Amino acid sequence: MSPRITALRAALAAGALSATVLLAGCNGVVRSGGTVTANVPMHYDMVLEAYKNGQFLLDGALLSPEDLASHFRYLDQRKKLPKTVLLKPSSESGVKDVQLRWFAGLQVTFGFTGYAELGGKLTLVNARAAPEKGKPAKPNSP
Repeated sequence: MSPRITALRAALAAGALSATVLLAGCNGVVRSGGTVTANVPMHYDMVLEAYKNGQFLLDGALLSPEDLASHFRYLDQRKKLPKTVLLKPSSESGVKDVQLRWFAGLQVTFGFTGYAELGGKLTLVNARAAPEKGKPAKPNSP
């Protein structure tokens, strides 16, 4: 083949590749990640608010993480555990990582479906228990 034809083919291939990348970048669905559809409940059985210093607000009561865990144990004894729980920021504070970790731990322990409002977006908290040493991890059941 002549060097002229090889250079022409390389230029056409580079042009086609750059046109594809350019068009893909202009598409809003590709750039934003597309739309995500989720079954979000209209009503939550319990709504927790994140408060200062890693504390939580529940129905106007200020609770430490340990107190909140005790409340969930009480509800478990009474067979009145919530099925869906929302963790949202309060007017005083946003949701901190430590609060999200406690919330995820409660979700694993008590088996509710947890949602968190993070950065203005509703997020499904999908926490799983760490597998025990020597045992294979269980698949997450729906």
